[in-house]
Amino acid sequence: MASGSLCDPCTAENLSVPATKYCPACEERLCPTCTESHTRFKAFKSHQVIDLSTVASDIPISAKKICNVHTDMLLDYYCTDHEIVCCRACIPKGHRKCENVLPLEHASKDVKKSALFTDVMQDINQLITTLNKLHDNRESNLLRLSKTKSVITNQISEVKSRLLKQIDDVERDLQTELSSLQRKNETEINIQKEKIAKVLYRLKTNQNEIDFLKDHGSNNQLFYALHQHVSIIKSAEINVQKMVSSSHEIDIAFDAKKNIRIDLFGQLSETVKPCQVQYKSKKFQQAQIITEKIKHIVKFEKDTEVKLKAGLDSLNDLAITVDNTLLMTNRTSFKLYVYRDCKDYETEIILSSNPYGVVVIPGTERAVVTLPAEDSIQFINTANMTKDDKVKVGFTCFSITAGRDRIYVGGMNGTIKVLDINGTFLHILKQGSGVIFFLVCDDCHAQLFVRSPNKLQCFKLDETLVYSKDVSGTAGVTRDRQGNIYCGGYRTSNIERMSSDGENCEEMLKKDDGIDRPYGMCFNNDFTKLFVINNVRTSLFVYN
Repeated sequence: MASGSLCDPCTAENLSVPATKYCPACEERLCPTCTESHTRFKAFKSHQVIDLSTVASDIPISAKKICNVHTDMLLDYYCTDHEIVCCRACIPKGHRKCENVLPLEHASKDVKKSALFTDVMQDINQLITTLNKLHDNRESNLLRLSKTKSVITNQISEVKSRLLKQIDDVERDLQTELSSLQRKNETEINIQKEKIAKVLYRLKTNQNEIDFLKDHGSNNQLFYALHQHVSIIKSAEINVQKMVSSSHEIDIAFDAKKNIRIDLFGQLSETVKPCQVQYKSKKFQQAQIITEKIKHIVKFEKDTEVKLKAGLDSLNDLAITVDNTLLMTNRTSFKLYVYRDCKDYETEIILSSNPYGVVVIPGTERAVVTLPAEDSIQFINTANMTKDDKVKVGFTCFSITAGRDRIYVGGMNGTIKVLDINGTFLHILKQGSGVIFFLVCDDCHAQLFVRSPNKLQCFKLDETLVYSKDVSGTAGVTRDRQGNIYCGGYRTSNIERMSSDGENCEEMLKKDDGIDRPYGMCFNNDFTKLFVINNVRTSLFVYN
């Protein structure tokens, strides 16, 4: 690591002097002369200077983090309301109303003893353990397949000895099929091993980096790195879940016939069963900072009307990604429309049929769109806005919502199908007989809010009815941070708020506020703005 490094203070003086030491607190490489000067000053007495040779080559020793927006500013503040590290220039624009913006030194205090540090390390260890087990399982399967081939070859030879030469062609066909099966499965498993090794290498690198920062880095560096690795781990969890769910333990067997006839020489069979290695995601705990009680929404004021692409009508549903990108479906086109920063048209994704509902899976860079005409759902990669897998759900589906590890798809005859986050079917929830046009999931209380024509209902995930309310027509529903439900009145041109238990209901927006036949609606990520498809599904209004 140290061989090609130059002393930072000397470099600032236009001198090229090799560095031999590193000060994590100052984030500078030092030559012997500068090291001696560094340790001489009282202000630097507490700094732990280390040998560059002790730093692994794959761990970045520079931890100065620059703001992506203000490239001349350091990230030195933490907003607990948004759970994000920011610079001082970000505060007036993006965090002016936030009440819990702390200096990074304050926010990162005792981070090495925090739940965040423990959770990140536990999740990395759990992922590494699972990948090691999966790698060993794949290796074991390869060895078993190799041994099985030898055994089956002997069985085939024994059968061959009892037959005449006319069975040579049949034997040759079986040997060919066996080799083909062997090659196919070896290729698939080796590909899986390569994917496992790549993810494993990245996770071990992340683990080494955090271990290094824990022992030698400043609290700021470790705090930032831990927050940075939360999204990396979530992405790794999805990869691991995909790898585990797509891995199968494969065996090949040969069924030798006792009553041998030329046309019943024997046949090869392939047994596929789920991989014995399992991975269960550990849910992240909140960081160690205690925030103040969330304020209750008292009223709304109209902010703006989003300038939509010309010709858009029959707007249906909308969702907002983790990076504040708006996704919107248009039932009369084959497209999902994408608006950057929830206001500027960016692109559109062409789908295979007319979309209806859309949801962003919490904490991920994945969205899902329903395609009623195909009885299917379409996954979207929101990082690069490209189509991913398309999954058949087996019924006409309109509405969709998602929790931490489940996707709920609603449609005809009061049917809700429950899938995992990769689209694998789990079970069915039956909620009456009407068509379900909108769904909202409440993970905390294990509830679903179901919108069908003229009806809003709340069900527990065990199908227990919590309440049922008569509402106006068919329109969208959404949920605020306190669990209140916002329900559009399509015929009454208003939006009502209902408490989570259904006991209290009040009108929050009406015609005087510009509401006209509302449809799909959703809050942004920090619940400061409400987006409403309005004016008979031809426009999009934003309310503060």
